[in-house]
Amino acid sequence: MSLDKTYQNVVGELAIVAGVFALLSLVVGLMGVNWDFEVFSDPSALIASGATAAGFIRWSYWLNMLGNYLLLMPLALLLYRWVGSDKSGFSQIFTAGGLIYMLLGAAGSAIFAGAWPFLMEQYEIAAAAQQQALVLDFQVVNTIAGEGLHGVLQNLVGAVWFLGMGSYLRSKFNGLGIVSMIVGVFLLLNTLGNMFNIEALSLIGLTANILVGPIWSICIGVMLMRGK
Repeated sequence: MSLDKTYQNVVGELAIVAGVFALLSLVVGLMGVNWDFEVFSDPSALIASGATAAGFIRWSYWLNMLGNYLLLMPLALLLYRWVGSDKSGFSQIFTAGGLIYMLLGAAGSAIFAGAWPFLMEQYEIAAAAQQQALVLDFQVVNTIAGEGLHGVLQNLVGAVWFLGMGSYLRSKFNGLGIVSMIVGVFLLLNTLGNMFNIEALSLIGLTANILVGPIWSICIGVMLMRGK
């Protein structure tokens, strides 16, 4: 389907900004914990990182909300229009999965951005007797937003979108389609790891996705702005 050039450029620009924001969210989050990635898997250590770290974590998740999710919504709609000639109807299912993925991901990131920094700041000024209760609250938030929204449901519908739309993209841009499907596989690995409590599997899926996903977004944004 032919797309308006201005519209295509705007979506391309948003996709590039999304990729940059996604990478920045990773950098900002790691800066807050002195580049110690393992802290994020230990709630008691992360909550004790202090008020300064809380500020970094807050901005990390705001950037994550925009870069990995909300700013990609126009791209999902553009790709649906692009494959609109598909008569099987599967493109509708794939796109629905993509939009649900983005909404759930944004919701989870917003919960993290609001709750984690608040609890970290409270922990720093709380008495020893109150700190244990705050750690439990921190774990509850992580369970709801991390293992629930981000860990299983969001990743599962995201895998549907990346794998499905990747199969369409391969017919026009083979390399981009393959990268899209690779992102989908990593999301699926993360989902399975969380469902069956296999930490190594979920870690592989998460780590690969947060690195490959933004690159995919930037590449497709550049292609759109070049009129391809």
